Amino acid sequence: MDNYIGKRLDGRYEITELIGMGGMADVYKAVDIMEDRTVAVKILKNEFSENEEFVRRFRNESKAIAVLSHPNIVKIYDVGFSDELQYIIMEYINGITLKEFIEQQGVLRWKDALHFTTQVLKALQHAHDRGIVHRDIKPQNIMLFTDGTIKVMDFGIARFSRQDGRTLSDKTIGSVHYISPEQARGDITDEKSDIYSVGVMLYEMLTGVKPFEADNPVAVALMHMQETPKMPRDIVASIPEPLEEIVMHAMEREPSRRYQSASQMLKDIETFKHDPDIVFGYTSSSSQDAESTIFFSPITAAEANNALKQQAQDESEEAEEDEEEEEEEEEEKKRSYVIPILAAVTVAVVIIAAFTILYMVVESMGGLTGSTNNVTIPNFIGMSITDARSEYGDVLDFVIEEENNDEYAEGIIFEQSVAEGEVKKEGAEIELTVSKGPKTEIIPDLTDQTYEDARNQLEKLGFEVSETLQNSDDVEEGRVIKTNPAVNEEAAVGSTVKVFVSKGPLQKTVKVPYVVGETSGDAKAILEKNKLTVVLEDYDTDEVEKGVVVSQSVSEGQYVDVNTEITLQVSTGNAAAATVSIPINVPIGAWGSYVISVSVNGSLTSTQTIDDAENWAGGNISVSVTGTGEETVIISITSSESGESATYGQYTVNYKDQTYTAVSVNTNCFVDITPEQTTASTEAEEKTTTTTAAEADEDDTDTTDATEAEEE
Repeated sequence: MDNYIGKRLDGRYEITELIGMGGMADVYKAVDIMEDRTVAVKILKNEFSENEEFVRRFRNESKAIAVLSHPNIVKIYDVGFSDELQYIIMEYINGITLKEFIEQQGVLRWKDALHFTTQVLKALQHAHDRGIVHRDIKPQNIMLFTDGTIKVMDFGIARFSRQDGRTLSDKTIGSVHYISPEQARGDITDEKSDIYSVGVMLYEMLTGVKPFEADNPVAVALMHMQETPKMPRDIVASIPEPLEEIVMHAMEREPSRRYQSASQMLKDIETFKHDPDIVFGYTSSSSQDAESTIFFSPITAAEANNALKQQAQDESEEAEEDEEEEEEEEEEKKRSYVIPILAAVTVAVVIIAAFTILYMVVESMGGLTGSTNNVTIPNFIGMSITDARSEYGDVLDFVIEEENNDEYAEGIIFEQSVAEGEVKKEGAEIELTVSKGPKTEIIPDLTDQTYEDARNQLEKLGFEVSETLQNSDDVEEGRVIKTNPAVNEEAAVGSTVKVFVSKGPLQKTVKVPYVVGETSGDAKAILEKNKLTVVLEDYDTDEVEKGVVVSQSVSEGQYVDVNTEITLQVSTGNAAAATVSIPINVPIGAWGSYVISVSVNGSLTSTQTIDDAENWAGGNISVSVTGTGEETVIISITSSESGESATYGQYTVNYKDQTYTAVSVNTNCFVDITPEQTTASTEAEEKTTTTTAAEADEDDTDTTDATEAEEE
């Protein structure tokens, strides 16, 4: 069994199962006890925890993700670093990877492929704006929810690119099928490397195959550096030409020829959605061939670069000259053929008008075949865009607009261009406006600012503001400690931001919380959080579950000095031992020495010797037994004079109630096993001869009463 399963980190993250294994770290599912939510915990593997390079990269990951707050990026909640353990607490994603979805679907519809790609690009743009390059974009690192939302995860090799564009391990990091040419060569990598990987993913979604396949990773990496992939439309002919241009432009081998940012690629995607017939002019077999030729020629890199620039300049000049010639020819044609063109247009208009009228008449009569293939437009408002595509995507052509909306959740349709109930031909275009959720703003860093300044900044961004006073040993009184939502998190405009303002240093006394009934671990964490010292003591009881606090030495609500010692009694789960005393009546006539033996549940537990028993005659002697629960106790008497033994009594002892019940008692056993006296000078006889008849009767009565009490 995994050593971490069942372990609780920092007193709050209880690990339940292993859900993923990576090269550097393993990922576990856990429960955040304090927030009552499921989280994912990434723990650095033991073999790497002593390696400074691995530890540095692992900490860089947490640093990278911590500044990211975007709907399409997995959230990070907490981090923990110590000599023994290093971990990151992240959002738990209950879904499948885009890799699994592609394997299930094979070839994706281009609209779905763009739906996923758009979200990835938005996430990357958010990261790139903060100087972070992912460097490992691939379908395995994209999580997919049932509503079509995706989240980018595993910024495991991301780092602050503005500090340094190169890492020691850039040559080996990343999945080789999605790696950029410059990353495969070990060159400096930046945002454009992520763009290339997105292009590869889009290629795979549209065609169902990866652009490059080979027998080994090295061969694949070389293909990325040296070859041009097969055109997507050669594999799936139904892919729109402009979309093919977008894919190939993102996958340009030379970074300078690629999209320079995620926002540029997003802009082209949106342009294509609005105008599916647009021609971007990116695709050029000659440019790829020229680039390939220069790459493999034996000239220097500088000469190759100059050659590329010169070629681009020549092509640009040629294009300008061609354009001027075409414009001159156009003018000539316009002057030569104005009248014929006007005549042709007039005839065409008449013909089109006639056909239009005929078409309308035929349609009003139910069509030539009697079947209209019409679609009655449903009410899309309130429906998720995923459901709309699933149910009507094959019969209607959706044009999607995304806008912020305070009333509808992200991904929900709140406006449609064609009213419910209208009848449209199958394949008709309908515009749907989909909510991006409320308009959001990034919470700025307001730490150490005055409350007034912080409030003014937040109100300018459109937030409501509330003030919460809080003691702080580190922040000056009247200055901001933190905000909720935290710095760099996104929050809906119009929502309330709670600003925590310092009241100055903490007081020297604290209020003792109530921890009885908590587990010892939780109780200790609660008290230590309140700056109290904890001492744990075992307490035997079977009435409270083992490990649960039974009592605390200082009552709830009392104010005590910081670091005051609080003793907690913690249940052992075992019943507390108790002692029960059983009286033994020594009858008249007993004399000499006796050994009293006590057996509990058949085992001898103690012996006791009575000398000069005649001094005890008419009285009683107590024996004690200690234990838990219920036990059977047998008391035996052995005469030292005769050596004979007899059972005095058998008892059932209940330690919990501290009672005993006599099963059988024989008080005369003392006399039965003792020989008669041969002298009349013993103290017992003297006592007997001086005892009056009335006193003897009284003694007999007392003995009888005691015996009856024992039997009861």
